[in-house]
Amino acid sequence: MLWHNIWIECGRPRDGFIADIMRRTRAAYHYAVRYIKKNNSDIVKQRFASAIVENRSRDFWREVKKVRGGKSDIQRTVDGHTQNDFIADIFANKYEDLYTSVRYDQTEMDVLKQDIEDKVAAAGYDSNCIVTFENIVNAVSKLKPGKHDGHFGLSSDHVTNACDELYIHIAMLMSALIVHGYITDDLSFSTVLPIPKGKNLNYSDSANYRGIALSSIIGKIIDLYVLSRYESFLTTSDLQFGFKRGHSTSMCTMVLKETIDYYRTNGNDVYCTMLDATKAFDRVEYCKLIRLLSIRNVPAVTIRFLLNSYLFQVTRVA
Repeated sequence: MLWHNIWIECGRPRDGFIADIMRRTRAAYHYAVRYIKKNNSDIVKQRFASAIVENRSRDFWREVKKVRGGKSDIQRTVDGHTQNDFIADIFANKYEDLYTSVRYDQTEMDVLKQDIEDKVAAAGYDSNCIVTFENIVNAVSKLKPGKHDGHFGLSSDHVTNACDELYIHIAMLMSALIVHGYITDDLSFSTVLPIPKGKNLNYSDSANYRGIALSSIIGKIIDLYVLSRYESFLTTSDLQFGFKRGHSTSMCTMVLKETIDYYRTNGNDVYCTMLDATKAFDRVEYCKLIRLLSIRNVPAVTIRFLLNSYLFQVTRVA
């Protein structure tokens, strides 16, 4: 657009005029590089301070990782195997067992699906089926930078830096998907990456890895749209700290420590019971989850779409 305006207002640009712009641009680039190198320490400190003040714990630890250095070396031996194919099969079998650990009764699922279809037919297709341009802009603004889908080569940066026309097309696509309750192949596809659970662990033991799923970028936008639009339907207990905006599990830890400290300071003994809910999130029963959404009065067309996104998901291990 800049070059177009220059061409219209000034006619065909002279060679000297173009060379002058190139010199100015090159000088601005080198100035920016020198500024970053000279003030790198202050810039890093500012990012740390902003992450703490705005309670962005993930951004804070991301900055810590940058300061500490790059990624560690790839583990070459897992469960006694050194060949890549065998290691891949180990994790593939592990996550297959995990994601199929909660089986549903087909009859119960058929009844649930029919109940949803009946509610869709009774309610008709109203404003709950329409995803607007503003909805997409709001969802895209919440995407984290540098997130990849793990398979198709798209990242969140492609969407956040796109033009408004793309958001219009995404809104139309999502409206059509919700109306028909249809899930495309790329939306239902995810890639699981085995990530070490922590430091100072035996990385040759597959039990010390947890799976991180990289899903469709458009799917992330749909998630953010649903969470934003139906936030009032999805309220939880004040004592829940995980999977909640403005909260983190570190807040729960702080409450526990403060409670223990209070009673110990007053000369009392403290006893604590721990429940190890290993992989509890992955064992949520679909039928119960969907019925809870229905009880919360989430629109039936949205529930149908979410249910199909669960039923038709496909996962690979990288």
